[in-house]
Amino acid sequence: MIFIKLISDQGGAEHPMPSSLRPRSFLVFLTLTSLVFSPLGCSYKPSYLQKSESTKVSERWKVLKLDPAKLSADEKGVYEKMGPPAYVRFFRHLSVEREKVYEWVYDEPFQLFTFINGKKVAYAVLDQDPSSLNPAEKKVLFWTGIIAGSVAAVAGGVYYFYNRKSKD
Repeated sequence: MIFIKLISDQGGAEHPMPSSLRPRSFLVFLTLTSLVFSPLGCSYKPSYLQKSESTKVSERWKVLKLDPAKLSADEKGVYEKMGPPAYVRFFRHLSVEREKVYEWVYDEPFQLFTFINGKKVAYAVLDQDPSSLNPAEKKVLFWTGIIAGSVAAVAGGVYYFYNRKSKD
């Protein structure tokens, strides 16, 4: 058993495994890479914003340049009538599905246009929480994590004490 572990960690005697391919090094690399690149997937900025500046208000961007080719039909209609908005704000629709909602804010004259999945709506109940999970899904995820962590802790403890007794 110890011999197999040595071979898997270090390669064979004739062909040593490069340090970058060792399982422990690979897991550390994978973990660090996922931590570094995870914020890239957490942006709610719409794809049609080519250039924008963030503002002090969370999930709101000052529009500098817009790509009309990426707009939906309803968004394109408002864009052709009113021009580019001053700001775009992100919300979630307060429903079970938690659809993405973008609100276009115009300064002169002050007007708001709300789009749910690219379709213009006159009225929508909005939630500032940007999470795509509804409260029931959050609860399930929380308790699943608690249970999985507890099982892993018990399994680790059993493995540690069992392995310790077998070496003695």
